[in-house]
Amino acid sequence: MQQTDRTAAAQPGLVRALARHLLRTVGLQPSGTQADAEYPVWYATSRKPLDRANPSLGFGVERDHCIHYGICKVFIPKSHKVGSTGSPWWKRLLSATDDRMRVLTTDSLQVDAFFQKMQQHLRQSNVEDQDAVVFIHGFNVSFEEAALRAAQIGFDLQIKGAMAFYSWASRGSVKMYPADEASVELEETPIADFLCDMAMRTGARRVHVIAHSMGNRGLLRAVSQIAQNAERRSGVRFGQIILAAADIDARKFQELCKAYTLLSERTTLYVSSRDIAVEASGWLHDFPRAGLMPPITTAAGIDTVNATNADVSLLGHGYVAEARDVISDIHALIRHGAAPAQRFGLRLATTVDGAPYWLIGA
Repeated sequence: MQQTDRTAAAQPGLVRALARHLLRTVGLQPSGTQADAEYPVWYATSRKPLDRANPSLGFGVERDHCIHYGICKVFIPKSHKVGSTGSPWWKRLLSATDDRMRVLTTDSLQVDAFFQKMQQHLRQSNVEDQDAVVFIHGFNVSFEEAALRAAQIGFDLQIKGAMAFYSWASRGSVKMYPADEASVELEETPIADFLCDMAMRTGARRVHVIAHSMGNRGLLRAVSQIAQNAERRSGVRFGQIILAAADIDARKFQELCKAYTLLSERTTLYVSSRDIAVEASGWLHDFPRAGLMPPITTAAGIDTVNATNADVSLLGHGYVAEARDVISDIHALIRHGAAPAQRFGLRLATTVDGAPYWLIGA
């Protein structure tokens, strides 16, 4: 017993190290030292604040009569892995590492101040970094989850200009799918206005847009509206438009998708045959979805990329943010705007009708 006591006394840091390990495991402090990185994401949302007197508390699930603007600061731990916002509890237990991202602050801004501040921020960046990226989330997503996902995408894509997200009033619940469908139908004009303001009021060199899942419904109608109002919104152009796991009727997509080619440098549609979430939507609506194959959706002027082999997640639905091959491909798109034939890891294929598309992943 005396020998044991002497050993512990000779290693005073051992108990502290074990305590830190326990705290990290149960999630009471992040891994590493302090906040290894703080990544800002700019937001616009149609959600009602949880407390109008204190918008820093965040936003709920109900739709408001106006759009709110601001900035979230998100903690990125040094243990962060590309494609992840944090591991499940059992992985944290096994690895003794807390790799969870978290929202540190949510600051509200008036609309004019929002765009003025973003413009100032972009001017302070190197010329090659003066791009802005807007992420539009899908079904079953809370405001906080949207902020974390936007930060993860921006951080992993190394967006040094402005990473923004538009958060529509998803109820954040699987059983509320019909309510989310109704909610996103109301977002056409707010999304169109926000994207136009991003293009015209920020001074960004280029504005890129990434839409996921049901967010594609709001984006498609918004871009179609912008194209139809060309006289009022003359000069509005976007860089890369990236459509992932699109939970939208394939026929409606074919009907309206020409607007993408009119307003973007390049539009890329990522599809998969393993996307259980979009497959369920197709079953529910009894019509093919643009983001699910077969059949594979192709359209003139739009690059279709089959990401089936790139995503090994359980639902096969989050590859735009989680699959390293897809993240790398989007990075090449945003950085260089390269055509599929010029991007590493893509292989040409054709549909039964002879239409070209591209394969990514092993």
